[in-house]
Amino acid sequence: MTVEAASRRRLQLKIIPWLLMAPTMVGIALVIGYPFVRTIWLSLHEGRGLRTGAWVGLDNYVEMVTDGQTQAAFVRTVVLTAVTVIGSMVASLLIALVLNSGLPGMKLLTILVVLPWAMPRVSAAILWKWAFDSQYGVVNWLLSSLGLGMFDGYGWFNNGTSALFVVAVAIIWAKIPFLTIAMLAALKSVPGDIVEAARLDGASAFKVLLRIKVPVMRPVIVVLFVLATIQAFQAFDHIYVMTVPPGGPNHSTEILSLLTYLEAFAFLDGGMGSALAMLTFAVLAVVTAFYVRLQREEAG
Repeated sequence: MTVEAASRRRLQLKIIPWLLMAPTMVGIALVIGYPFVRTIWLSLHEGRGLRTGAWVGLDNYVEMVTDGQTQAAFVRTVVLTAVTVIGSMVASLLIALVLNSGLPGMKLLTILVVLPWAMPRVSAAILWKWAFDSQYGVVNWLLSSLGLGMFDGYGWFNNGTSALFVVAVAIIWAKIPFLTIAMLAALKSVPGDIVEAARLDGASAFKVLLRIKVPVMRPVIVVLFVLATIQAFQAFDHIYVMTVPPGGPNHSTEILSLLTYLEAFAFLDGGMGSALAMLTFAVLAVVTAFYVRLQREEAG
């Protein structure tokens, strides 16, 4: 093979992968790139629905950062995210440990755990809202039957704290199936001989979990933590369906995703809605960067 032919061959090997990836890259640019750039462009303009108004520069961002309602929504979003992520991760790990125990009836329990996954989230949110209804809800009836008379006719959605609690319970319930199945798969990858050796040495079940199982599961747990955080930070449907008006009472359950929707589509302020969307993107980008850094440290 001549030098010219070898050079042509190397050039082809460099170009062919890019040609093969070109359709996918064009699709990503159209589906993700254009809306992203469009959102940035709208955030720098005055809100006129979803059309571009007058150029205002960073005014929308300054107003967003200094606005008390946005600040409260951001704090509320962080708190709701922390509660739902920690609650769902812990509950899923415990359920996965039970499913991995090999006790009788675990197949039936696995089916019951997966069932919420098959239910549309809006339908599930409506059912949770009915369950906590002040007059006909089964939760108030059950608590009252247990002797807790203060819950007789209690209005869960009349108070911001209790309304957020109900929403958090519904979100955790919706997250458990996926997280449990993923953690169960990670538990199956833990070497059984190491666990058995630790038990023969007198290690308790808690120490085996803490010193052996969790370290082996750590890469999966980190991925699930990041995915659960991203999903929880973008929670919208539960708040929109379960609270009346959405984000009520008196904005006490309003989170960033709902505020973004209201600004862009209810108040037709596309500029502020786009600025709020970019704030959400920035926070999630930081979370993703943290995950990538952890992955690189483990790989190194």
